[in-house]
Amino acid sequence: MAKRKSPSEPLSRHGESFLEMMAAERGAAGNTIESYGRDLLDFAAFAKTKGRAIEKADSRLIKQYLSHLASVGLSARTQGRRLSSLRQFFRFLYAEQIRADDPTAAIDGPRQNKSLPKYLGEAEVELLIEAAHRHTGPDGLRLAALIEMLYATGLRVTELVGLPMGARSRDGRILTVTGKGGKERIVPMSEPAMDALDAYLKVRDGFWRDALNHRKRCFHRAANRAT
Repeated sequence: MAKRKSPSEPLSRHGESFLEMMAAERGAAGNTIESYGRDLLDFAAFAKTKGRAIEKADSRLIKQYLSHLASVGLSARTQGRRLSSLRQFFRFLYAEQIRADDPTAAIDGPRQNKSLPKYLGEAEVELLIEAAHRHTGPDGLRLAALIEMLYATGLRVTELVGLPMGARSRDGRILTVTGKGGKERIVPMSEPAMDALDAYLKVRDGFWRDALNHRKRCFHRAANRAT
């Protein structure tokens, strides 16, 4: 069983049993066990100020604990991890029929602030395009086509790399893109994007043939080393 550092205050009997189960049955790493132990001890200290043992905690007490964590400045991520530890603990108590309910079942995790998407400025985009065009050979032409098309069309990267050849109109000026939910939309191409794509398409077959041959050589070298 993974060893755990002794906490400054001992856990309750059920807390110790929970940690032993996590180590023995679920194979949790030593650091994970220590983290669970610290989280349970922190909650136990809070519950003690309310005259409660952690095994007897209800949803109201757990919500008060989460509010306390927020009031002392802990991040939503840390609050979420503490709540996750409590969920695991109370599910264990419920599974072992030590409790008839799970007080964490109706508690939503704290909302984590989503970082706003970051956009490149015009000067940064120009530098990116110039850098792509400085690459030589078929690989450089492919990179330039990808960057020019991303800038011109606003496609997601996953949409761009998954575009079939038939997505381009006959005159090369329009792309038919299938997005989320199978919805199709029409996306116009800029002149630089069309020129970059045309340049790449001229070497596309050779590019993929060379890439395939390179993979085969790597595979054979690896197989020879293995034998």
